[in-house]
Amino acid sequence: MSNYDKRYIYIVISKTNTTLGKFIQRQLGVGYNHCSVSLDDSLEDIFSFGRKEIHNFFRAGFVRESISDGFFAVHKYSDVAVLQIPVTEEQWNQASEGITQFKQQKNQYKYSLLGLAYCYLGIPVKRKNKYFCSQFVAELLKQAGIELFDKEESLVRPHDFLSVGAGEVVYAGEIGNYCVA
Repeated sequence: MSNYDKRYIYIVISKTNTTLGKFIQRQLGVGYNHCSVSLDDSLEDIFSFGRKEIHNFFRAGFVRESISDGFFAVHKYSDVAVLQIPVTEEQWNQASEGITQFKQQKNQYKYSLLGLAYCYLGIPVKRKNKYFCSQFVAELLKQAGIELFDKEESLVRPHDFLSVGAGEVVYAGEIGNYCVA
């Protein structure tokens, strides 16, 4: 048995048709504008920084997403790429503990719109208890001992996860059509 005994972390990179999503796609010239992390392939529990209410961008922070309810259920035609990254048991457990800490303290965290702007400008800025989606995922993975990038987490963009070669894209298409193989 290897150190990678069938443990995976899933990164869900999505193209959403929200106003902010379209702005990011247009300004950066990328197809994907949001990313999230899940510890299982069902994608019933996906975590990120985004809207707390489907139709209210201003209430944003640490959120639980799912393919069967909330934003993705309403926007089931959103295109996604699901990246499966092999990890050790210890790395998986550390990521799980990190998510648990965020869940327990979720009201302390806010969405970092300013951090997103600095990312766009290429200026690394870490703000206390404030994250945008890809920064959160990159930091969570780094804290679990999974370092994918040679740059500050506050400069990581959703589409960057597809170019690091750390895992395999196991699904690409509309999130409403995703199913576990």
